[in-house]
Amino acid sequence: MTPDRGGAVGRLALPDPPLRTDAPRSGAVALRPWEHADLDDLVAAWADPEVGRWTAVPDDRGPDAAARWIAGERHRREAGLALDLVGVSVDDGRILGEVGLSGFDVVRRAARIGWWTAAPERGHGVATGMVRLLTRWAHDGPLALSAVVAEVDPGNPASAAVARAAGYSLLEGATGRDGPVVLAFASRRPAAGTTGGRESSTRV
Repeated sequence: MTPDRGGAVGRLALPDPPLRTDAPRSGAVALRPWEHADLDDLVAAWADPEVGRWTAVPDDRGPDAAARWIAGERHRREAGLALDLVGVSVDDGRILGEVGLSGFDVVRRAARIGWWTAAPERGHGVATGMVRLLTRWAHDGPLALSAVVAEVDPGNPASAAVARAAGYSLLEGATGRDGPVVLAFASRRPAAGTTGGRESSTRV
């Protein structure tokens, strides 16, 4: 993450090599950019009441809007706005969910993480796997982020459980950017020279 003269985040490159879990093949998850062929899956996710309840989905959730959003993936990365990755099964390529980084803070070397899981895949550790993958890369890869923060609605215990399972620690006294109280969890990059378990790293 390289700031330009105005302090904005520079171009966000895709993880290289692509990220994937070390789970057995039948349970492995890989992260990749969204593709036009994923259109129907994205429309289905936007129409899912649970995804709409806990994540920021657009008012227009139709196929044309989804196609524009997918086509804008490269622009969001080039502008340093967001890195959105779809989680797919290594076994059969089906879409499992999404995880992404946004809200980059150049001074603090921090970003927010968000995710959702497709309805048939919930309860199988998919979200935890995706969050761990992207958080580890955010800390140890070219971004070298010092902190990754997950903001979770207090009424969403499933996402809070994902954050904890992925190694995030609860921050006290946190509020959302627009004022409402949220549960804020953070994963911090260990200081150089420390040993032991890494805090790895959140939508349902």
